[in-house]
Amino acid sequence: MRFLRKSTAPLGIAGAGLVIVLLVLLSTPRITAQQSASVEHFLPLNPGTWWRFRGTVQWFDFETDKRVTTNAFIKMQVEKVIQKPEFTLAVISGFPGDLDWSNGQVDSKPLLLIETRRHEIFLDEIPPDFDYSKLETDAPSLDKLLSEDNLLFRWPLKKGMKFGDAESVQRTDDRYCWVVATQQRKVLKGIKGVPPKQLEVFLLQYVTSPEDTQMELSQGIGIVSYQYHHHGTVANTSLTLVEFHPAPQTPAPPGATP
Repeated sequence: MRFLRKSTAPLGIAGAGLVIVLLVLLSTPRITAQQSASVEHFLPLNPGTWWRFRGTVQWFDFETDKRVTTNAFIKMQVEKVIQKPEFTLAVISGFPGDLDWSNGQVDSKPLLLIETRRHEIFLDEIPPDFDYSKLETDAPSLDKLLSEDNLLFRWPLKKGMKFGDAESVQRTDDRYCWVVATQQRKVLKGIKGVPPKQLEVFLLQYVTSPEDTQMELSQGIGIVSYQYHHHGTVANTSLTLVEFHPAPQTPAPPGATP
């Protein structure tokens, strides 16, 4: 089962879309013991880190009875980070999937990204009335957020790996779960804040009968491109990363567990 679920809605209404999911992968097949001390997180999880994506969204305008394509952009940012002994929690706004099922004008929605010490990445929606203080004080309530339904991936990754609930990952058609579809080295160009160089890029995809989502990811940067396509009513999102600004790492407070 997918960690975030979309609901079909009239596309003329801005902000009708729901998010899917995010993030980044290793540039090498595995982390060595020497590297592990410096590579604590898969994503640059420092408050203030941000990414800007630009591209297009496409929907069907029922008033004009035409397919419409418009330019769109969105800024994703790490808003808050909480360190726990067994995992790191980060509140992120402006995920690219916010633009799905929209006309390009949306309000950013908060997501909770969790990375465990086992290098599992979970992504959860945050309800409007959520009490953020629970993230720091109510550890038992966080267990339900670490469901396999919300598992995005576990790193290090390689082509062919699958993530999701047990029943879905056993399917032979690679549907209804996250799949590492391709693994290749690419030169990333035209991204402000990222020097043009060859990096390991993974394509993570989630395919169902009504829709599919694809994200190109690179370790240390994050999402390089994002695609969403609905197979019925017109709803397409196509975005690429154009700017990346990692924030400096903040010192851990006294007594905090790294």
